[in-house]
Amino acid sequence: MPSASTSLAVRVESEHTLRLPLIGRVSDLRVRLFAALFRRELGKVMTPVWVIYARMPRLLWPQMLMIRLAQKGLSLDPTLVDLVQIRVSAANGCTFCTDLHRAVAQRSGRDARKLAAVDQPALGAELSDAERIALTLAEEIAGNGLPSDGTFTALRAAFSERAIVELVWLCSFTAYLNRMARVLGIASDGFCDLPARSS
Repeated sequence: MPSASTSLAVRVESEHTLRLPLIGRVSDLRVRLFAALFRRELGKVMTPVWVIYARMPRLLWPQMLMIRLAQKGLSLDPTLVDLVQIRVSAANGCTFCTDLHRAVAQRSGRDARKLAAVDQPALGAELSDAERIALTLAEEIAGNGLPSDGTFTALRAAFSERAIVELVWLCSFTAYLNRMARVLGIASDGFCDLPARSS
């Protein structure tokens, strides 16, 4: 059995089964447009379109605004945002989100060494001290929802108060997405294995 220090690998179930069937025909124009844009950007339509948004179209745009905020609206370094989202998703055992966040990071040209180190941040010499602290926060929030006092003290030394709030929000929002996918049995769509779209 792995020790606590080696428990940073992705925790997943051995089998995923969709709990609701895919809806192949969607009349809502918003969902159809999003599906087309997503296919254009990443090569295929993600499963949540046919499981979640096809049944609850009104959720799509508010949620996409939050995802846009995570990607473009924070003061945090974009690479750190990607690392945190991958770490939270992996720690929560969400193969769908882990794969999608990693694929987006790869296509954004993030440092491959940092992306490799995110699974074992304590061993990643490529990671900065601030990145390691942020990933510790991500792991602890994914675990019991609360960072330790020691982690929070380290956060205060490494980040501004605004950045701390942004990190806590990012971890919490990512965990929400993880929970939606896991509860509904949505597993990896294999985006990391798809060829990048030519410009």
